[in-house]
Amino acid sequence: MTGDRESFIEGITAISESVYSFHDRFGIGCVDASNPDAVFGALRGRLALLAEETGEHARAVNRGEMENAVLEAVDIAYVALGTVLRLGPAGVRACHEVARKNDAKTLTTHAARLDTGKVVET
Repeated sequence: MTGDRESFIEGITAISESVYSFHDRFGIGCVDASNPDAVFGALRGRLALLAEETGEHARAVNRGEMENAVLEAVDIAYVALGTVLRLGPAGVRACHEVARKNDAKTLTTHAARLDTGKVVET
């Protein structure tokens, strides 16, 4: 790994704090997790935002605009974190579950595909 762990965590913390403040500032609250229609409605809305950001990222990559492509990649993360926040406690629980599942993957149980870099079960 060539990245600086502390800088990475500081960057993610800065984004998380910004997402929280953004949602608070614009009154974008959490959905009622006991109402499946509300949850799926919020997820559909967030999916549209993610698709928009992914499209912007793809355009920047395809145009060879490296700096803009990097910014757009982080915009995707920003919207994804906003989705987690909209889901309230269920989103936070899912963060811990996904981290736990990925932390349990080892070099003996999984490997990175050479063509894509995706980590898959061996």
